Amino acid sequence: MRVDLLAYGPEPPDNSKTSRAGESPATPTPTSGTAGTDQTRFSFDQARVQSLEAEVMAQPEIRGQKVGALQKLLVTGRYRVSDAQVAQAMVAELAGGNSGE
Repeated sequence: MRVDLLAYGPEPPDNSKTSRAGESPATPTPTSGTAGTDQTRFSFDQARVQSLEAEVMAQPEIRGQKVGALQKLLVTGRYRVSDAQVAQAMVAELAGGNSGE
């Protein structure tokens, strides 16, 4: 399946199906003469994306409740990290990924 990441934007409305919000759902685009190749286009509502972005940006950078709980575990000596967790974090770091957040 080929996904064209450069083709984006609003799709023509499909009057036969609508989602709960009344928007046209993202639907696969038929292939144009290429046998055995699937193509898909994704569309999105720019206002919705901006709304979600604003919501995420309003969240605090540091989650005080979680940090406080971890500090308490550290102070009392009850914070434990298994060897497997350390190994997994090291492999993820070397691979350029970031797992376990």
